[in-house]
Amino acid sequence: MNAGPYSEEKVQRFLEEEFVPLKSQCFWKERTELMKQFDVIWTPTFLFQDAGGKVHRKLVGALPSDDFLAQLKVGKGMVFLEMERNEDAIKWLQMAIDEHPDAGVVPEAVFFLGVARYKATHEAGALRNIYDALTQKYPQSEWARRALPYAQIPG
Repeated sequence: MNAGPYSEEKVQRFLEEEFVPLKSQCFWKERTELMKQFDVIWTPTFLFQDAGGKVHRKLVGALPSDDFLAQLKVGKGMVFLEMERNEDAIKWLQMAIDEHPDAGVVPEAVFFLGVARYKATHEAGALRNIYDALTQKYPQSEWARRALPYAQIPG
């Protein structure tokens, strides 16, 4: 992780502050045990794991720094969401949206931000808000299509 966006100070600082980065060599002729264990099919591969080692998300391929930082924040948010830590998920997903509004992962972040808000409050309006936000800002995204069922919820 010493080329491209990974060499940028802001990216390195964020990784060091928020993650436990592990760098491992990959050999394609004979896959290493770590490659087999974590189903690494290409590099770079970033795994989002909880403290127990469970993988919650995988990111494969290089990205520009803004998109990469957004993916890291969404990744943290998704780990928290899957661990039922909804307030932490909301914090990280909102941060990704606010700080990286043009990143490719933002429509997904909007979708799961609404899911986290619904799970935290059990208010159906949070689901309707997903639909409204996605159809207004990202109408061609896959995530807008996934939100179509929420259009039936009164606004």
